[in-house]
Amino acid sequence: MGNVTYRSGQHKQAGAVLAAVLMIVMVVTILGITAISTASLEGKLARNYQDRSQAFQLAERALQAGEQVLGALTTEPLLCTAAPCTCADAANCKVWERTALQQASLTESGGNPFKWWEIQNGSWWLNKGATALAVPTGSTAMYLIEKRSFVQNNAQANVIGSGLNYYTVTAIGMDDGSGAQVVLQSHFMKRFN
Repeated sequence: MGNVTYRSGQHKQAGAVLAAVLMIVMVVTILGITAISTASLEGKLARNYQDRSQAFQLAERALQAGEQVLGALTTEPLLCTAAPCTCADAANCKVWERTALQQASLTESGGNPFKWWEIQNGSWWLNKGATALAVPTGSTAMYLIEKRSFVQNNAQANVIGSGLNYYTVTAIGMDDGSGAQVVLQSHFMKRFN
């Protein structure tokens, strides 16, 4: 009978080893699944960052183009009040009157109005006469210019045109494949004498 007790103890030990091995396999499997999931998430985050960075660079390029247009003007541009914003002399126009774009804004599904620069629909921008830049296929970069105000110099109050014109340049950059979009704005001051 001593042998039977010894063999019974061996079987109990073999069962304990099997349970321990199964627990180790389960822990390693969970760690492996977690590592794969984390790597996948990190890959998506890196891709999103890259897409957003590209959209930012496109918007920045469009913003600089709009600022260069304003910087090159020698006479005060005509103001657009209705879409599309066009004129015969493209270098001396495409500047919106202060509130004209806001009146043409869209509303979201809840009925709340968008501010016009929050409208990230490329066709809306083009319909308003936005200037599109030549960019790689699958990308979009556009800008709109809006006149903000004219501030007359106090020292030369009687001189017509003496003062500063303030403009807002709004640019949008889009990566059409990923849907990443960035909108940038800058304020520009210009004196026309």
